[in-house]
Amino acid sequence: MNTFDPGNAVGAVIGDPRSVALAYEGLAGVAVLEGAAEEALRLLREAAALRESVGAPLPPAESGDVDRIRAALGAGGIVR
Repeated sequence: MNTFDPGNAVGAVIGDPRSVALAYEGLAGVAVLEGAAEEALRLLREAAALRESVGAPLPPAESGDVDRIRAALGAGGIVR
């Protein structure tokens, strides 16, 4: 999987961790489609940690996408 992370670049420029978290969640979806479950799980965990660090929960509009990614990962997709 390509490890270039546009979310990090954009988030660093605009200073918005929520944008980085959203990018990580999107990249996790790509990772699942590519069969890179470990990478997808890592990205979801990083997104969750970023959201928690700034008090920005996953918006309801995005939760369906993240839920589908977690379901595709199976039991290992539970982010704690």
